[in-house]
Amino acid sequence: MTVAEVLGRAGVNVSEREFADLVASVLDELGPPPADSPRDALTAEQADALAAIGVDLAPRRRRERDPRVDAAATYAAVLADTLPVGEVAARLNIDASRVRHRLARRQLVGIRRTDGWRLPRWQFGVDGAPLPGLERVLRALPTDVHPVVLARFFATTVPELRIGRTALSPRAWLEGGGDPAPVVALAAALAHSL
Repeated sequence: MTVAEVLGRAGVNVSEREFADLVASVLDELGPPPADSPRDALTAEQADALAAIGVDLAPRRRRERDPRVDAAATYAAVLADTLPVGEVAARLNIDASRVRHRLARRQLVGIRRTDGWRLPRWQFGVDGAPLPGLERVLRALPTDVHPVVLARFFATTVPELRIGRTALSPRAWLEGGGDPAPVVALAAALAHSL
């Protein structure tokens, strides 16, 4: 399967080139490749202290993946499914400054990038409007929660949100008009665990 097929199946409307650029930018943010041996990045005292509590400081084996790979791919996937402020403003029929105002007041979620704010699509319903109750949920979360954690929180099916026997994700619950209170409680529990 190609990257374009994966993106298309997920409903993410970016080209392979754009996705590759996102992965490259995230890898740049993550910094240089890790040392082949963790000991190379530590002082002797640090290495001894970690070894004393059983931390594996053995050099990375040839077949082990660079630990940045999954992080970069996941974050790039989140970034690929975002909208620029101008597009959100047009969809909401408001000025771009109002979108930035909503970002500042935590009424919407945004990811600050070098090219400006990017707003994840998951926070908007089929009608293009923010999910009902989104603002209440966002206020229950820390301001510094990572965009990947936030995307997973809203996309993961949880047993606490049910219609009959069917468990829903917080996003599906809110989009379906469910009471935001249980999602706020889940968000508060997540905040305490971070």
